[in-house]
Amino acid sequence: MAILKLSQLINGQDADIFAVLTVRDKMTASNGKPYWRVTFRDDTKEISFPIWENTSLFPLCEQDWAVGVHYKLRAMYVEDRYGGKLDIRRIRPAVEADMADGYDPNMGVKRSKFDPEEMLRDILEILDKNVTDIGLLKLAHFILDRHREEILVSSAAMGKHHAHVGGLLEHTRNVLWNAVTLAHRYETILPQNPPLNVSVVAVGAALHDIGKLRELRQTATGFEYTPEGNLIGHIVLGRDYIRDAAEELRRTDPDFKLDFEVQLRLEHTILSHQRLPEWGSPKTNMTPESLLIHYADDIDAKYYIMSAILEEVPEDAEFSDKKNSMKTAIFRGIQKTE
Repeated sequence: MAILKLSQLINGQDADIFAVLTVRDKMTASNGKPYWRVTFRDDTKEISFPIWENTSLFPLCEQDWAVGVHYKLRAMYVEDRYGGKLDIRRIRPAVEADMADGYDPNMGVKRSKFDPEEMLRDILEILDKNVTDIGLLKLAHFILDRHREEILVSSAAMGKHHAHVGGLLEHTRNVLWNAVTLAHRYETILPQNPPLNVSVVAVGAALHDIGKLRELRQTATGFEYTPEGNLIGHIVLGRDYIRDAAEELRRTDPDFKLDFEVQLRLEHTILSHQRLPEWGSPKTNMTPESLLIHYADDIDAKYYIMSAILEEVPEDAEFSDKKNSMKTAIFRGIQKTE
Protein backbone atom coordinates (compact mmCIF):
# COMPACT_ATOMS: atom_id res chain seq x y z
CA MET A 1 0.00 0.00 0.00
CA ALA A 2 1.36 3.42 -0.96
CA ILE A 3 2.35 5.71 1.93
CA LEU A 4 1.07 9.20 1.19
CA LYS A 5 0.66 12.61 2.80
CA LEU A 6 -2.87 13.81 3.56
CA SER A 7 -2.49 16.53 0.93
CA GLN A 8 -1.68 13.89 -1.73
CA LEU A 9 -4.92 11.95 -1.32
CA ILE A 10 -7.55 12.05 -4.05
CA ASN A 11 -11.18 10.97 -3.81
CA GLY A 12 -11.58 7.20 -3.65
CA GLN A 13 -7.91 6.49 -3.03
CA ASP A 14 -6.64 3.88 -0.55
CA ALA A 15 -3.33 4.59 1.17
CA ASP A 16 -1.29 4.20 4.30
CA ILE A 17 -0.95 7.50 6.16
CA PHE A 18 0.95 8.79 9.17
CA ALA A 19 -1.03 11.41 11.09
CA VAL A 20 -1.48 12.77 14.59
CA LEU A 21 -4.86 12.95 16.28
CA THR A 22 -5.35 16.60 17.23
CA VAL A 23 -9.07 16.70 18.07
CA ARG A 24 -11.32 14.09 19.69
CA ASP A 25 -14.59 15.63 20.87
CA LYS A 26 -17.71 13.70 21.83
CA MET A 27 -20.76 15.27 20.24
CA THR A 28 -24.51 14.65 20.01
CA ALA A 29 -26.24 14.41 16.64
CA SER A 30 -29.61 15.99 15.90
CA ASN A 31 -31.24 12.59 16.49
CA GLY A 32 -29.79 12.50 20.00
CA LYS A 33 -27.18 9.84 19.27
CA PRO A 34 -23.53 10.35 20.27
CA TYR A 35 -20.64 10.53 17.85
CA TRP A 36 -16.97 11.53 17.94
CA ARG A 37 -15.64 14.47 15.96
CA VAL A 38 -11.98 13.76 15.19
CA THR A 39 -9.21 15.61 13.36
CA PHE A 40 -6.06 14.03 11.97
CA ARG A 41 -3.12 16.16 10.83
CA ASP A 42 0.28 15.72 9.24
CA ASP A 43 2.73 18.42 8.17
CA THR A 44 0.72 19.19 5.02
CA LYS A 45 -2.97 19.10 5.87
CA GLU A 46 -5.62 18.28 8.46
CA ILE A 47 -8.90 16.42 7.96
CA SER A 48 -11.90 16.49 10.33
CA PHE A 49 -14.78 14.04 10.20
CA PRO A 50 -17.27 12.16 12.41
CA ILE A 51 -17.00 8.67 13.89
CA TRP A 52 -20.59 7.47 14.12
CA GLU A 53 -21.99 5.35 16.94
CA ASN A 54 -23.05 2.48 14.66
CA THR A 55 -19.53 1.87 13.28
CA SER A 56 -16.80 -0.46 14.50
CA LEU A 57 -14.48 2.50 14.99
CA PHE A 58 -16.68 4.14 17.62
CA PRO A 59 -15.58 1.95 20.59
CA LEU A 60 -11.94 2.16 19.48
CA CYS A 61 -12.14 5.95 19.36
CA GLU A 62 -13.89 6.03 22.74
CA GLN A 63 -11.53 3.66 24.53
CA ASP A 64 -8.16 3.73 22.78
CA TRP A 65 -7.57 6.85 20.69
CA ALA A 66 -5.87 9.83 22.35
CA VAL A 67 -5.15 13.38 21.26
CA GLY A 68 -1.45 13.93 20.65
CA VAL A 69 -0.76 10.33 19.66
CA HIS A 70 0.68 9.68 16.21
CA TYR A 71 -0.97 6.89 14.22
CA LYS A 72 -0.40 4.84 11.12
CA LEU A 73 -3.72 4.53 9.29
CA ARG A 74 -4.83 2.48 6.32
CA ALA A 75 -7.77 4.36 4.90
CA MET A 76 -9.70 5.47 1.85
CA TYR A 77 -10.06 9.20 1.31
CA VAL A 78 -13.65 10.12 0.52
CA GLU A 79 -15.05 13.50 -0.49
CA ASP A 80 -18.72 14.41 -0.18
CA ARG A 81 -20.74 17.62 0.17
CA TYR A 82 -19.52 17.95 3.77
CA GLY A 83 -15.84 17.82 2.79
CA GLY A 84 -13.13 15.17 2.97
CA LYS A 85 -12.99 12.28 5.42
CA LEU A 86 -11.01 9.12 6.05
CA ASP A 87 -12.71 5.74 5.84
CA ILE A 88 -10.33 4.00 8.24
CA ARG A 89 -9.67 0.28 7.70
CA ARG A 90 -6.76 -0.15 10.13
CA ILE A 91 -5.17 2.08 12.76
CA ARG A 92 -2.33 1.69 15.24
CA PRO A 93 0.08 4.01 17.06
CA ALA A 94 3.17 4.90 15.05
CA VAL A 95 6.47 3.49 16.29
CA GLU A 96 10.09 4.44 15.84
CA ALA A 97 10.58 1.80 13.15
CA ASP A 98 8.01 3.64 11.02
CA MET A 99 10.53 6.45 10.52
CA ALA A 100 12.09 4.29 7.80
CA ASP A 101 8.82 4.66 5.89
CA GLY A 102 8.63 8.43 6.29
CA TYR A 103 7.07 8.86 9.73
CA ASP A 104 8.04 12.23 11.24
CA PRO A 105 7.52 12.65 15.02
CA ASN A 106 7.08 16.41 14.45
CA MET A 107 4.52 16.11 11.67
CA GLY A 108 1.62 17.36 13.79
CA VAL A 109 3.14 20.79 14.24
CA LYS A 110 2.72 23.34 11.47
CA ARG A 111 5.88 24.87 10.05
CA SER A 112 6.79 28.15 8.41
CA LYS A 113 6.94 28.11 4.62
CA PHE A 114 10.24 30.01 4.92
CA ASP A 115 13.60 28.46 5.74
CA PRO A 116 14.49 29.23 9.40
CA GLU A 117 18.23 29.46 8.74
CA GLU A 118 17.64 31.98 5.97
CA MET A 119 15.28 34.05 8.14
CA LEU A 120 17.85 34.20 10.95
CA ARG A 121 20.56 35.25 8.49
CA ASP A 122 18.27 38.03 7.23
CA ILE A 123 17.68 39.28 10.78
CA LEU A 124 21.39 39.37 11.56
CA GLU A 125 22.11 41.12 8.27
CA ILE A 126 19.50 43.82 8.93
CA LEU A 127 20.97 44.37 12.40
CA ASP A 128 24.53 44.60 11.09
CA LYS A 129 23.47 47.19 8.50
CA ASN A 130 21.37 49.38 10.81
CA VAL A 131 22.82 49.20 14.34
CA THR A 132 25.63 51.69 14.82
CA ASP A 133 25.81 51.31 18.61
CA ILE A 134 28.49 48.62 19.06
CA GLY A 135 27.27 47.67 22.53
CA LEU A 136 23.71 47.13 21.33
CA LEU A 137 24.88 45.13 18.33
CA LYS A 138 27.04 42.91 20.52
CA LEU A 139 24.14 42.38 22.92
CA ALA A 140 21.79 41.38 20.09
CA HIS A 141 24.29 38.93 18.60
CA PHE A 142 25.01 37.47 22.05
CA ILE A 143 21.32 36.70 22.69
CA LEU A 144 20.55 35.45 19.18
CA ASP A 145 23.66 33.25 19.07
CA ARG A 146 23.20 31.77 22.55
CA HIS A 147 19.56 30.83 21.92
CA ARG A 148 19.94 30.03 18.23
CA GLU A 149 18.61 26.46 18.31
CA GLU A 150 15.50 27.46 20.27
CA ILE A 151 14.85 30.44 18.02
CA LEU A 152 14.95 28.29 14.88
CA VAL A 153 11.94 26.22 15.99
CA SER A 154 9.93 28.60 18.18
CA SER A 155 6.41 29.86 17.55
CA ALA A 156 5.37 33.51 17.74
CA ALA A 157 2.01 32.76 19.34
CA MET A 158 -0.43 30.10 20.49
CA GLY A 159 -2.94 30.48 17.70
CA LYS A 160 -3.70 33.90 16.24
CA HIS A 161 -0.62 34.61 14.14
CA HIS A 162 2.59 32.83 13.14
CA ALA A 163 1.64 29.92 15.42
CA HIS A 164 3.99 27.36 13.93
CA VAL A 165 7.56 26.13 14.01
CA GLY A 166 9.69 28.99 12.69
CA GLY A 167 6.87 31.44 13.39
CA LEU A 168 8.93 33.52 15.82
CA LEU A 169 11.59 34.10 13.16
CA GLU A 170 9.02 34.80 10.47
CA HIS A 171 7.25 37.39 12.62
CA THR A 172 10.48 38.91 13.95
CA ARG A 173 11.98 39.35 10.48
CA ASN A 174 8.84 41.20 9.34
CA VAL A 175 8.67 43.39 12.45
CA LEU A 176 12.36 44.24 12.18
CA TRP A 177 12.07 45.22 8.53
CA ASN A 178 8.91 47.27 9.22
CA ALA A 179 10.42 49.06 12.22
CA VAL A 180 13.75 49.90 10.59
CA THR A 181 12.01 51.17 7.45
CA LEU A 182 9.76 53.42 9.54
CA ALA A 183 12.68 54.61 11.68
CA HIS A 184 14.76 55.71 8.71
CA ARG A 185 11.75 57.40 7.16
CA TYR A 186 10.90 59.43 10.24
CA GLU A 187 14.55 60.11 11.03
CA THR A 188 14.71 61.84 7.64
CA ILE A 189 11.39 63.67 7.40
CA LEU A 190 10.88 64.50 11.07
CA PRO A 191 14.24 65.00 12.78
CA GLN A 192 13.96 65.59 16.50
CA ASN A 193 16.00 66.49 19.55
CA PRO A 194 17.00 64.12 21.03
CA PRO A 195 17.29 62.21 17.75
CA LEU A 196 15.47 58.96 17.11
CA ASN A 197 17.76 56.07 18.06
CA VAL A 198 17.59 53.74 15.08
CA SER A 199 19.88 51.24 16.81
CA VAL A 200 17.39 50.89 19.68
CA VAL A 201 14.54 50.48 17.18
CA ALA A 202 16.39 47.72 15.31
CA VAL A 203 17.53 45.74 18.36
CA GLY A 204 14.20 46.25 20.14
CA ALA A 205 12.34 44.93 17.11
CA ALA A 206 14.67 41.94 16.78
CA LEU A 207 14.23 41.03 20.45
CA HIS A 208 10.68 42.23 21.15
CA ASP A 209 9.30 38.68 21.39
CA ILE A 210 12.41 36.88 22.67
CA GLY A 211 10.49 36.03 25.84
CA LYS A 212 8.37 33.65 23.75
CA LEU A 213 11.25 31.19 24.06
CA ARG A 214 10.28 30.69 27.70
CA GLU A 215 6.58 31.50 27.40
CA LEU A 216 5.74 28.69 24.95
CA ARG A 217 6.79 25.09 24.50
CA GLN A 218 6.13 22.64 21.70
CA THR A 219 3.73 19.69 22.06
CA ALA A 220 2.81 16.89 19.68
CA THR A 221 0.02 18.99 18.18
CA GLY A 222 1.27 22.57 18.47
CA PHE A 223 2.32 24.83 21.33
CA GLU A 224 1.22 25.46 24.90
CA TYR A 225 2.03 27.93 27.67
CA THR A 226 4.76 27.05 30.14
CA PRO A 227 4.31 27.82 33.86
CA GLU A 228 6.54 30.87 33.31
CA GLY A 229 4.40 31.88 30.36
CA ASN A 230 1.20 31.70 32.40
CA LEU A 231 2.56 33.31 35.56
CA ILE A 232 4.92 35.94 34.14
CA GLY A 233 4.44 36.27 30.37
CA HIS A 234 6.77 36.90 27.47
CA ILE A 235 7.02 40.66 27.96
CA VAL A 236 8.70 40.57 31.37
CA LEU A 237 10.58 37.41 30.42
CA GLY A 238 11.91 39.30 27.39
CA ARG A 239 13.15 42.16 29.55
CA ASP A 240 14.92 39.52 31.68
CA TYR A 241 16.78 38.25 28.60
CA ILE A 242 18.07 41.78 27.97
CA ARG A 243 19.17 42.41 31.55
CA ASP A 244 20.74 38.99 32.08
CA ALA A 245 22.70 39.16 28.83
CA ALA A 246 23.92 42.70 29.51
CA GLU A 247 25.06 41.77 33.02
CA GLU A 248 26.90 38.69 31.76
CA LEU A 249 28.65 40.65 29.01
CA ARG A 250 29.76 43.29 31.51
CA ARG A 251 31.28 40.55 33.69
CA THR A 252 32.96 38.56 30.95
CA ASP A 253 33.79 40.99 28.13
CA PRO A 254 36.00 43.94 29.10
CA ASP A 255 35.28 45.58 25.72
CA PHE A 256 31.51 45.54 26.19
CA LYS A 257 30.05 48.98 26.84
CA LEU A 258 26.37 49.88 26.84
CA ASP A 259 25.11 53.28 27.94
CA PHE A 260 22.60 53.15 30.83
CA GLU A 261 19.99 55.24 28.99
CA VAL A 262 20.35 53.22 25.80
CA GLN A 263 19.72 50.00 27.72
CA LEU A 264 16.79 51.66 29.50
CA ARG A 265 15.26 52.66 26.17
CA LEU A 266 15.77 49.13 24.85
CA GLU A 267 14.12 47.55 27.91
CA HIS A 268 11.21 49.96 27.52
CA THR A 269 10.62 48.80 23.93
CA ILE A 270 10.22 45.25 25.24
CA LEU A 271 7.94 46.22 28.13
CA SER A 272 5.68 48.45 26.01
CA HIS A 273 5.52 46.74 22.62
CA GLN A 274 1.90 45.67 23.19
CA ARG A 275 1.06 49.22 24.32
CA LEU A 276 -2.22 48.62 26.19
CA PRO A 277 -2.82 47.01 29.60
CA GLU A 278 -5.72 45.00 28.16
CA TRP A 279 -3.27 43.50 25.67
CA GLY A 280 -0.94 42.49 28.52
CA SER A 281 1.43 45.44 28.37
CA PRO A 282 2.81 46.64 31.74
CA LYS A 283 3.77 49.98 30.15
CA THR A 284 2.41 52.09 27.31
CA ASN A 285 4.69 53.64 24.67
CA MET A 286 6.68 56.48 26.20
CA THR A 287 9.46 56.80 23.60
CA PRO A 288 9.48 57.21 19.80
CA GLU A 289 11.46 53.98 19.44
CA SER A 290 8.86 51.94 21.34
CA LEU A 291 6.00 53.51 19.37
CA LEU A 292 7.49 52.45 16.03
CA ILE A 293 8.10 48.91 17.28
CA HIS A 294 4.56 48.58 18.59
CA TYR A 295 2.97 49.49 15.26
CA ALA A 296 5.50 47.46 13.27
CA ASP A 297 4.55 44.48 15.45
CA ASP A 298 0.82 45.15 15.32
CA ILE A 299 0.57 45.49 11.54
CA ASP A 300 2.47 42.25 10.95
CA ALA A 301 0.27 40.28 13.34
CA LYS A 302 -2.97 41.72 11.97
CA TYR A 303 -1.97 41.39 8.33
CA TYR A 304 -1.10 37.73 8.92
CA ILE A 305 -4.47 37.15 10.58
CA MET A 306 -6.42 38.82 7.77
CA SER A 307 -4.45 36.93 5.14
CA ALA A 308 -5.15 33.62 6.89
CA ILE A 309 -8.87 34.42 7.06
CA LEU A 310 -8.97 35.20 3.32
CA GLU A 311 -7.31 31.88 2.53
CA GLU A 312 -10.24 30.08 4.15
CA VAL A 313 -12.96 32.01 2.29
CA PRO A 314 -14.59 29.79 -0.38
CA GLU A 315 -14.00 30.94 -3.95
CA ASP A 316 -17.72 31.45 -4.50
CA ALA A 317 -18.08 33.76 -1.45
CA GLU A 318 -17.61 37.52 -1.43
CA PHE A 319 -17.05 37.80 2.32
CA SER A 320 -15.79 35.63 5.15
CA ASP A 321 -18.13 35.11 8.07
CA LYS A 322 -17.67 37.17 11.23
CA LYS A 323 -16.59 34.22 13.36
CA ASN A 324 -12.89 34.96 13.23
CA SER A 325 -10.30 36.60 15.46
CA MET A 326 -10.83 39.99 13.81
CA LYS A 327 -14.56 39.73 14.59
CA THR A 328 -15.63 41.20 11.29
CA ALA A 329 -16.40 39.98 7.77
CA ILE A 330 -13.39 40.21 5.44
CA PHE A 331 -14.04 41.11 1.81
CA ARG A 332 -12.68 38.60 -0.73
CA GLY A 333 -14.00 40.21 -3.89
CA ILE A 334 -17.07 40.74 -6.03
CA GLN A 335 -18.24 37.56 -7.73
CA LYS A 336 -17.96 37.84 -11.49
CA THR A 337 -20.90 36.64 -13.53
CA GLU A 338 -20.68 35.25 -17.04
